[in-house]
This record gives sequence, C-alpha cells and structure tokens, in this order.
Amino acid sequence: MKTKVILSISLLFNIIFLIVCAYIFRDKWIQKIVAIKGDTKIVMFGNSLTAQGKWVELLGRTDVLNSGFPGLCTYHFISLLQPHVIDKHPAVCFVEAGINDITVGVAQEKIQQNYQVILETIVKNGIKPVVTLTLYEQNDPESKKEVIRLNEFLITYCQKNNIEYLDLNPHLSDATGLKPAFAKDKTHLNTAAYKIWANEVDKVLKKMSIKHQLSI
Repeated sequence: MKTKVILSISLLFNIIFLIVCAYIFRDKWIQKIVAIKGDTKIVMFGNSLTAQGKWVELLGRTDVLNSGFPGLCTYHFISLLQPHVIDKHPAVCFVEAGINDITVGVAQEKIQQNYQVILETIVKNGIKPVVTLTLYEQNDPESKKEVIRLNEFLITYCQKNNIEYLDLNPHLSDATGLKPAFAKDKTHLNTAAYKIWANEVDKVLKKMSIKHQLSI
C-alpha cells in the first residue's frame, strides 16, 4: 500500500513537472513547428531585443517566426536575410537592429547603408518590411544621439519608400532614455515593454490585413 502511494505521488509530481516544462518552453517548441511547417506569415528579424520576445504568446498566433540573433550588427543581418527571412516566404518582416552597431562604434553612414540594403532586399523578394526604430538605452547620452540620427534616417527612408515603421521610444523612454519601468538592464526590455511592443505590432498587422492564425 505504501509503495503504491509513493508511486502515485511520484507520478503526480512528474505530470506537474511536464506541464510546467511545456508552459515554459511552449514558445520555443511552437517556433520549431512553425519553421518545419513552412507556413510562416510573419518573421521577427533582429538582435537580442527581438530574440527575447515570446512572439507566439505576445501576438496570440502561431504563424510568427522569431529570427532574433543576440549580439549581431546590421552587417551580420545582410548575410542572414536569405536563410532566415527570404527562404521562409513570409508576408511581412519586422526588422529591428542598430543598437549593437552603435555600441561597437560602427560609423553612422555604414549603419544606414546596411539598413538600406536589408530593406531593399526584403522588398525585392516580395516581402513587406516593417521597421522597428532603434530603441534608446538607459542614461547614455552619446548612444541616444546616435540612435536619433539613425532613426531620423529610417523615418525619412520609410516615408519615401512607403514602408511602415514602429516608434516605441515615446512609449518606453523619457528624456534620459529607456525608462527603468520597462528595463531589465541598460538595453534590454522586460515583460511590460514587450506587451507594448506586441500591441504596436498587432496594429500594423491589422492595418495590413494579416489575419490571425492560432492552430499548429
């Protein structure tokens, strides 16, 4: 009798453990399934800010692929476009990049040139790009000055070429940069910030009539 009780308790704990693991890793598992199925409508393409977003959960849809790569700069993303965006044949690609270039001292002109190549390549392959303007960091005036320069270029470029863009800085930042209420550290975002980001993404998707897909 005692053995049966122990086995029952052990089985219960195993079930609970599996349920918890399934919840924690749900987004990653769905991402693998989306990649295998090949019916991606949306690609989130960017650095660690994009990579850390749980986009399936945030957007409530299973046709979104997270192609985020921590630590990379705009010149890296040019070579990653083919396998991680173009070959997925999405309807729309949200592009977010630039802060790593600024951090390592890439010249502003080069960042802008790289960004232009990225957007031109996406458009040339029949995919609609949406630019997420580069986010400010916390309490870094020099970084903020470069971010403003880059974003001014991106806004002008997007307006000239009829490309949608998102500006999260008015929602997440103040005069000193990224607000502590939305920050995990100097650069990265917390859950509250990602909810705001996802809400802005959802607005664009509705504007583009990219309908929800909820099933695997």
